[in-house]
Amino acid sequence: MAIYALGIATSAFLLFWLEPLIGQIVLPLFGGTPAVWATILAFFQATLLLGYLYSHALVTRLSPHRAVAVHLLLALVATAWIGLQPFAADPIEGGGLPAVVDLLRVLTLLVGPPVVILTATTPLLSAWFAAGRSPSDERDPYMLYVISNAASLAALVAFPFLIAPAVGLSRQMTLWTGGFAILAGVLALAGFAARRASVGTGSAHRLTNPAPRSPAVGWQRRLRWSLLAAVPAGLLAAVTNFISVDLIAAPLLWIGPLILYLGSFIVAFSERGRSLVPRAATLTPAVVTLLWVPIGSAGGWPVIALILMAWVGLAIVATALHGRLAMDRPPPDRLTEFYLVQSIGGVAGGAFVAILAPSLFPGVWEYPILLAGALAALALKPPGAARHPASDRPDARAGRRFDFGPFFAGAGTRLGPYGVVTVVVLAIMAADRSVALEAASRWFLVGGLILLVGGPPRFLAVATAFTLAIATLVLPGPALLRDRSFFGVTVVSRSSEEQVTVLMNGTTLHGMQSTDPLLRRHPTTYYAPSGPLGDVFALLETAQPTAAIGVVGLGAGTVAAYGQPGQTMTFFEIDPLVVRVATDERFFTYLSDAPIPPRIILGDARLSIRNTPSGAFDLLVLDAFSSDAIPAHLLTVEALSDDLRVLRPGGLLAVHVSNRYYDLAAALGAAGDRLGVVVLDKGYSPSLSESAAFAAISHWVLIIDDPEQAEVFRSLGWQTASGSSLEPLTDDHPDVLRFLSIDR
Repeated sequence: MAIYALGIATSAFLLFWLEPLIGQIVLPLFGGTPAVWATILAFFQATLLLGYLYSHALVTRLSPHRAVAVHLLLALVATAWIGLQPFAADPIEGGGLPAVVDLLRVLTLLVGPPVVILTATTPLLSAWFAAGRSPSDERDPYMLYVISNAASLAALVAFPFLIAPAVGLSRQMTLWTGGFAILAGVLALAGFAARRASVGTGSAHRLTNPAPRSPAVGWQRRLRWSLLAAVPAGLLAAVTNFISVDLIAAPLLWIGPLILYLGSFIVAFSERGRSLVPRAATLTPAVVTLLWVPIGSAGGWPVIALILMAWVGLAIVATALHGRLAMDRPPPDRLTEFYLVQSIGGVAGGAFVAILAPSLFPGVWEYPILLAGALAALALKPPGAARHPASDRPDARAGRRFDFGPFFAGAGTRLGPYGVVTVVVLAIMAADRSVALEAASRWFLVGGLILLVGGPPRFLAVATAFTLAIATLVLPGPALLRDRSFFGVTVVSRSSEEQVTVLMNGTTLHGMQSTDPLLRRHPTTYYAPSGPLGDVFALLETAQPTAAIGVVGLGAGTVAAYGQPGQTMTFFEIDPLVVRVATDERFFTYLSDAPIPPRIILGDARLSIRNTPSGAFDLLVLDAFSSDAIPAHLLTVEALSDDLRVLRPGGLLAVHVSNRYYDLAAALGAAGDRLGVVVLDKGYSPSLSESAAFAAISHWVLIIDDPEQAEVFRSLGWQTASGSSLEPLTDDHPDVLRFLSIDR
């Protein structure tokens, strides 16, 4: 068993080291959006299906000798494939396809063949071990699945805490390639062991058995396996997206849910851990309710509470559903079929979130759908469970017309943990004077009422689905436009009372314009003339009346309101939906009102600026936002160096760093020390009169290579951004979580 366990552990470690590693490599190509990770999860789940299908075919269609030979040959091909790939910050230029399709293309070209080999290893070696056992060997082949998930979990923990801080991305890829070559050698040893075992155990235990001893698996059972695998896989991506909408798409935020997801497999498929499954199933109704309560008001929640609720909730729900899956696992001779059907469910769940939902839904509907689906999956009768007799049904007990007793059964168990979390979270929100306190209180109450009468599992699932349908489809306020792209959900709404049109992306305000014709050219929110950006444009208008201005991030086009006759403006924007909104005069007129029509370049700004001639701009404004802050790949030393290259002598680089959770001024200060430039920052809180003119709190950073010019800004209240004791973000070390500041 040792050689099989070694091969499985090595392949699993390499697979889940590669997953976040390749995520960081391709993230800059697609704007740093959280959807990148959901697509990566879907890709790895799809290759898992291919690997399981391939291993199932080898075990059932080929003789032991041929199966071993084929697998070793393909492992060598995959090793050669890796050596030919140019792993870099932008390894493969975009192919002009829809973003999600292009990302899948890039991933396939970079790591497709080796990932298939890695995903095939666990079921293949487990089947070799099962078939080669002697009749007296009672060791459970499914324990190798536990070893696989444990090694996967170890890789995910090691990546952010041990590997990434010590080794840059490019060197990591070199080390990973060496690890894959070692795996090829281990697979050769395992193949030799499998061939020897197939000869030693005789025909009764051959790797191929045309007449399995166990009964065939029915389609109803396969569908149950698929559903129990699909819901947790979908929730993995949906929970990660839900958190990342309000935070930066950083590796640790991706890895946390994946660790918990894999941990649920370890619990469910290990003999000791299986005792926790009933407890997880008991807690699932309360946990699912806690997961959906923040929907719609998450932007005002305390971030730690939000993350803990989402992560712990995912762990409990996944454990409950994977526990049901493990209880229904077939005998070892059906092992590869079980893994194959399970992987089909995983692919379905991941693809639903990453590929189908953005195309089908104008909002983030997949999250509530999956939460209701979790309760529906839990309501399925476990295999062999006895059905309740007619007298136990809520509507037909002992001659009564209708008995409400079953609806309240177990209410204390459901409401106990729910109530504790509710009190703690509401207390924190009240202490912080959260703007979401009122909405959260209402939805906590609604959730509690549903749990109170949620005794029958099917009724609880239906009641939750009905409530979430109302919350998702009916209660949201009217909007002029609500649409979705790969880069997020964009909503345009208009307030007749305040006479403004508002642009939102997720829970973040991205622009606002007055509908009063006399005020519609007035910059608002983060761009108000009374704020830091007003200082920049006031001095620019005096010094460079014919300045060329570049702006990374379009939003509603508010920066165009600063345009003066003789000044040209170029916007860089990655999201076609945002371009459509900003250029539609029914919504916003900043662009059409500009003295000189601005130019818009569609695509990732970093790649676009790389193709921009040196000295093209007098001012470059970085205002690109993914989630609640600027994407990390735009803040690295290499990216800022390229930004400074496109500035003329004496040019200014202004960076909008307003956000709720990160001290990005410190990150830019550290980068400025590395680049030898002056970095200043200024925070702004509007007065009551300025707020009435729609000015908003903002924080801006200026990067200047002229010390005399820096003194002018210091006289206006700008201060030196501290970061000299910190390591800056680089392409090799882009993890922005070290600049996390929860108390902001």
